[in-house]
Amino acid sequence: MSAAVPQTDPASHAELVTLSIDGVEVRVPKGTLLVEAAKTIHTDIPVYCYHEKLGPAGLCRICLVEIDGMPKLQIACNTVVADGMKVHTRNPRVDDGRRAILEFFLLNHPLDCPICDKGGECDLQDYAMAWGSGSSRMIDPKTSKPKAVDLGPTIVLDEERCIVCQRCVRFDQIITREESLRTEDRAVQTIIATATGKPYVSDFTGNVTELCPVGALTSKTYRFRSRPWDNHRTTTSCTQCSVGCRMHVDERGNTVLRTMSVPEDDALSDSWLCDRGRYNVGFVNDERRLTMPLLKQDGAWVQIDWADALDLWAEKIKAALAAGGPERIGAIGGGRLLNEEALLAAHLHRALGVENLDHRIGTQTLVHHGSFANHVDLENANTIITLGRPPSQLAPVLDLRIRKAVSRNGARLISAGDYAADSFVPETHVTTPAGLKDAIGANPGRVAMIWDGVFFEGGPELTAAMHDLPAATRVDRYVLPETPNGRGAEALGMIPRGAGLGTGAMFAAARDGKLDVLSILGANPVLRYPDRALAEDGLRATPFVVVTDLFLTETAEFANLVLPVCSAFEKSGTTTDLAGDVLPVVGSVRPPDGVLADGDLLVELAERLGVTLPMPDELEAKVRELVKTPPADGAVPAYVRATAAAPGGALRVIADAAIFTGGGTLAFDTAIRELHARPHARINPATARALALADGDPVNVAGDNGTTLYDLVVRVDERVAEGAVALLDGVVRAPLNALGRAPAVRLEKVPVTA
Repeated sequence: MSAAVPQTDPASHAELVTLSIDGVEVRVPKGTLLVEAAKTIHTDIPVYCYHEKLGPAGLCRICLVEIDGMPKLQIACNTVVADGMKVHTRNPRVDDGRRAILEFFLLNHPLDCPICDKGGECDLQDYAMAWGSGSSRMIDPKTSKPKAVDLGPTIVLDEERCIVCQRCVRFDQIITREESLRTEDRAVQTIIATATGKPYVSDFTGNVTELCPVGALTSKTYRFRSRPWDNHRTTTSCTQCSVGCRMHVDERGNTVLRTMSVPEDDALSDSWLCDRGRYNVGFVNDERRLTMPLLKQDGAWVQIDWADALDLWAEKIKAALAAGGPERIGAIGGGRLLNEEALLAAHLHRALGVENLDHRIGTQTLVHHGSFANHVDLENANTIITLGRPPSQLAPVLDLRIRKAVSRNGARLISAGDYAADSFVPETHVTTPAGLKDAIGANPGRVAMIWDGVFFEGGPELTAAMHDLPAATRVDRYVLPETPNGRGAEALGMIPRGAGLGTGAMFAAARDGKLDVLSILGANPVLRYPDRALAEDGLRATPFVVVTDLFLTETAEFANLVLPVCSAFEKSGTTTDLAGDVLPVVGSVRPPDGVLADGDLLVELAERLGVTLPMPDELEAKVRELVKTPPADGAVPAYVRATAAAPGGALRVIADAAIFTGGGTLAFDTAIRELHARPHARINPATARALALADGDPVNVAGDNGTTLYDLVVRVDERVAEGAVALLDGVVRAPLNALGRAPAVRLEKVPVTA
């Protein structure tokens, strides 16, 4: 008799095993955990410590099942399926086992469900109703532990409620690799604590509140605000960076209360959210939001109605066209607009003959490119090379995939140039082409290249080393946009063509009296453009500047006309992520009365200018066509980052990035003020010794243009090159761009007074 041929899954070619779960035959790949096999027949085995992204732990024992032939109940989270296995997830013996486990959990658990934030979505509550005994046999008082412990800037810990499932600790160890959380003490006194005794600080802290199956870890921004059955949930795409994570938005009374991850979003977020995407929602209902158009008259703002504002905008454009032609008009922005709005802006201006268009307001040179590697591809790389500002701050959730590729799949991480990858996993940091070539080696395998899109001095040599790879090497390229929809804006036309001017050239032309109308759409170049003085001079010299924004930002203060617009939570359309995926954005709340979306403003403006815009269905098709079209050669450089040594013993500047910077939605979100980045000056230990500075010292930074940034904190970091200082870009109270385009600076220690 011939041996049976094992069955395989046609999609994955994995060997299949056959088993029975509650009398239902199941075929799953060999190696599948029993808890996952049960899901294929829509049977949910209860779990606390187990999570599909964390793997088995075997700590809580609530997932007990009976397997024929085994004398004791087994835990489904750590039991691998076997051919012919017969499993029972519900019977009197299993129910008694779960009831006993629940009794242990509830011995000292407080009965405070009516005031617990987890009420209504608590696994302990649900399982107690399903398998609990309904009464307690305890006669001794419950052990009390501290309540409302401040664990960090975002989280409150109620130690009494913790069942020590350790999901939070394991997330911090397995997913982020930061190892900030741990358990302390033993037995009934075991608690969750930070490893250093300092507050829990990470860019991903909000995920542990979602992972917590009870009400032990709760969010400061959501505590005592609502019950899940009172919330209305919308699923949309995050627009805080270019990763495009899918997320749930919960609102009540037209107020955004919280955002939650989408567990099924494996393709983009891998089911996680960074804290910026999770917590930066308070600005939507901030009392400082603009709700009426503002016109500057004699240096003061006055409110005008929408019809007059739009008429004025159209009249100024018509006058500029008549007096000097389309070269006297420019538009900046689009990276924070939806795809449809960016396309409308480009279409409208080009219909008028205007080519002075640019979405790049910072140091970014290039975003759109011909490679369309996706997020998951990054995990399959053997060698990952980062060039420029770290992905951990430009695309945080994408950086989790880098950590996953290195820690679980054995990939090598190499960072080149001024910036370390800073991904909490082993990396090789090189600064020369020879060093990069040696680090890559002769057999790099599948390579992923991640670039921040900025041209810089010395860059061509490093780039050449990155491309000097064996001919058969598969290379996946990623460019990380500075703005959430930078890739979409560039693909859809918000980029200069022919003789058109980019952002810096527009400011220079305006300063020289060559620009009459400048429209700035959802952008803040006064804070982000590398040469703040040029941006301010250009705005002052432009006869008519119109800004669309939610608040009176640094740029809006220079405008003649400010038009209030919707946030991404208040409008619908699409956005483009860094991989070129077109993602849906769905409005979750109504905008303030009278506030319009940028797209609506552009439609009204086009009507006044006699320009015909694409219809909605045509607009959607055009977006999808252009986003996937490779860019034309010869993209116009917007900026070249200087890396040459500063003269006369001064320090050259490296521009640091952080997700919690900016003068818009973040600056006007007081609920997360603790998360706002503090201005710092990172220097090499040798530089610190030469300047007699120590970690934590307060310093002022004096630029060669006569500008001084005050009260920065020194951070000593060996990854910073000697003779350089890394300063944080985008901080409102210490704007890096005030130092000029290629600054040489000196650090001045601030004397500490008694």
